[in-house]
Amino acid sequence: LRVTIDCKPENGDHFKTRGSGKLDKQGNFKVSLPQHLFKDGKLNEHCYAQLRTVSSPQPCPSINGLESSKLVFKSTTDQKHQFGLKENLKFSPITCVSASFWPHHHHNFPPLKSFHHHYPHPPIYKKPLPPPVPVYKPPVYKPHPVPVYKKPLPPPVPVYKPPVYKPHPVPVYKKPLPPPVPIYKPKPFPPIPHKPLPPLPKIPPFTKKPCPPLPKLPPKHFHHPKFGKWPPLPPFAPHHP
Repeated sequence: LRVTIDCKPENGDHFKTRGSGKLDKQGNFKVSLPQHLFKDGKLNEHCYAQLRTVSSPQPCPSINGLESSKLVFKSTTDQKHQFGLKENLKFSPITCVSASFWPHHHHNFPPLKSFHHHYPHPPIYKKPLPPPVPVYKPPVYKPHPVPVYKKPLPPPVPVYKPPVYKPHPVPVYKKPLPPPVPIYKPKPFPPIPHKPLPPLPKIPPFTKKPCPPLPKLPPKHFHHPKFGKWPPLPPFAPHHP
């Protein structure tokens, strides 16, 4: 893609190409215009930036119209006038075909075999920097502030206040209360004498007879040897005749 600056005079209808430049991958371009187009820092003609391809001589149509690609004044640096577009150029890749719009095929390479061997990168040794040179700065001594002596204030003049005497409170005499009425309490009843109970009879001691001795059982012998053969079984007798 290339960018051309096409200008037409104020009273004219035909466009003339005043400069051209390449468009980089970021969409930026730089074009130098001739000196006779400037007068008092302004353009004498109406100039527009248009995109062109190598395959087509006609410029690519802009989506926002021709007025969006008009050059306007931006700034001045080192006696150079810098102009830019009024708006960003917007165009369709269908009507303006370029090689930068083609999709690139990404090959899917198989992963490299490492056979479980991890080879660490060798350490990078850098030359140590020299120790910093100390910069001696002379100490800055600030002058002591000049003391400000203030004239002492005169002692305060005592303000004499006459004493205030409060009158004594008038005593309040209350009528004496009558003597309390005695409360009659009945006399307690005399205790009732109780006859003592007779003593309990003595229970004779109960003697328990000893248990008779247990009968002696004959010793039992179980044919259950730990080692060896089992004893012979008894003859089989049917339960039903």
